[in-house]
Amino acid sequence: MNKVKSRRVKWWKILLATASLAVLVVFTLRPARIPIEVAKAQRGIVEISVYDDGITRVRERFAIIAPISGKMVRLQVHPGDPVGLDTAPIITLQPTDSDLLDPRTKLETEERIKVAQASILRADQLKSVALETLELSEHEFYRASQLIKSNSVSQSEYETIEHRNRIAKAELRAAEFMRSIAEHELGVAQAVLKARDSQGGEPMLIGSPIDGFVLRVMREDAGYVAAGTPIVEVGDPREMEVLVDVLSTAAVSIKPGAKVEIRGWGGSRPLGGSVRRVEPSAFLKISALGVEERRVNVLIDLDEPWEDRKELGDGFRVDANICIDKSKPDVLTVPTTCLESFQGSWFVYRIRTFPWGGYWVERIGVEIGLSSRTQTEIISGLEQGDMLVLYPPETIRDGSWVTF
Repeated sequence: MNKVKSRRVKWWKILLATASLAVLVVFTLRPARIPIEVAKAQRGIVEISVYDDGITRVRERFAIIAPISGKMVRLQVHPGDPVGLDTAPIITLQPTDSDLLDPRTKLETEERIKVAQASILRADQLKSVALETLELSEHEFYRASQLIKSNSVSQSEYETIEHRNRIAKAELRAAEFMRSIAEHELGVAQAVLKARDSQGGEPMLIGSPIDGFVLRVMREDAGYVAAGTPIVEVGDPREMEVLVDVLSTAAVSIKPGAKVEIRGWGGSRPLGGSVRRVEPSAFLKISALGVEERRVNVLIDLDEPWEDRKELGDGFRVDANICIDKSKPDVLTVPTTCLESFQGSWFVYRIRTFPWGGYWVERIGVEIGLSSRTQTEIISGLEQGDMLVLYPPETIRDGSWVTF
């Protein structure tokens, strides 16, 4: 009996030693685990954008120049001062007798009066057209605002109608600005003619052609100024736009009405905007690295009211994120850095778990949709919640052991 029991103990010892040796061999020959970073496939939206920096600028600005030669009184206005059609004159100019007695000056002034009067008539006609266009666009925008609530129109159609409404309002403001400028030109020409008839007895008083603010003062000191000398630049910062120059290869994808997010302007939150115009001509620009680039100007209108961006002035630097395409709001997405390409196909490494512990990866093909710098839409091949390898290292292969 003792011999049988001793024999059983011996066999158990042999089996235990054999199993231990097998486990030791497995762990010894097991490939080294590759350290990785992981990401998860989840629902979201993919937005393709063009990122670039730009500058702000007042859309409509006007340089007040000396209409004739004369002695100018020192200016009392400074950059940032409000000016308007009903405020005190900005420039006081005493014309010289030689200019007043010159018959050529009289003829030129009379022609300027005729041109200004014609410009007023043209501005009135443009304003009438702009009013009709605005009335129609307001009606379309109201209908679209009601239909979008019931999903009777698509989001893209609604944004297009909204863009047309914004353009109609801008055209009306432009027509009113043109009329204001023409009236100013008429007033200046009439003042020159009046000063000539008075033989230099009265100084010329020149005011602002628009309601706005002083942007720049080019000549402040008193003294003689020649005809045509720019003295003051005025504009309305409430009518601000953003100028962004993008690569010509990116400009072909940008359409008027595209939504824009303005960041880096100094405020606590980004500003909204939309593309008004993509200029048709490119220009050559040398980058900071000395590379020649063909770039195109893109003009952007700001959607935020002036009260929310008073601190944003003329010529400020901003960062613009122009949206050129976006997916539906609930698509399956993964970080773009999870993907690798081979012979025109796309692959990811999905993480799997061994029943007895440890992780390995399988290389699977996926079909992708829209792709941005950060996120990519997955059409097929993955499911929500799948764990993926982020930044796949060169040493990783299908079936590799990994750790994270």
